[in-house]
Amino acid sequence: MNIAYTSFMEEEYDLETYDRFLGEFKQEGNHWDKIEKRTATLFQVLIDGDLKELVFVLKHYPKYVQIVCDHFRYLYNYSEQEADIYAASKLLEMSEGYHQKQFVRNLVRKLTKINEYDISSLKSFLDELIENQNRIHPIILGFYKVEIENNMSHNNYHKLQIKVIEKNLTKLIVDSSFDFTASDRDANLDIPYMD
Repeated sequence: MNIAYTSFMEEEYDLETYDRFLGEFKQEGNHWDKIEKRTATLFQVLIDGDLKELVFVLKHYPKYVQIVCDHFRYLYNYSEQEADIYAASKLLEMSEGYHQKQFVRNLVRKLTKINEYDISSLKSFLDELIENQNRIHPIILGFYKVEIENNMSHNNYHKLQIKVIEKNLTKLIVDSSFDFTASDRDANLDIPYMD
């Protein structure tokens, strides 16, 4: 099975579409007090999507990056829409300095699930990651490295197949320093995330 990523281009959307939703922004106050309800609703809709449109909006309105990271942390429900891996990578790049654990955990929860991939799909997926790793954020590469290892440990693949994948995993340049465990204060939000 050939895994094809949606190519994340700098898609153009009509900026005027968003202007009417982006209300007053306050520097001080709690998360929900900083933005108007219509702005929060806009970000909810964009976060529920594949994130391409969200990245476009934040590129033109960077003052909302921290708000979006906070908003992402508090979301309890997501649509079934998976995040585009390149848009998710761009969002992580744009939000350096705001990487609270719950934000990152909720972001990677939106990515393509690979736990049910067979060995052929897993190998193809890993090949795509290696080929495109310069366009994928190291945190996402680190996340998928662990997910690939989990997939292999929960399946009865032939040892030679495992060796090939293990060898290819060493080609990924990952950020393995990010701790996805729930030992931070965000764990008290009681939002589903990875174990």
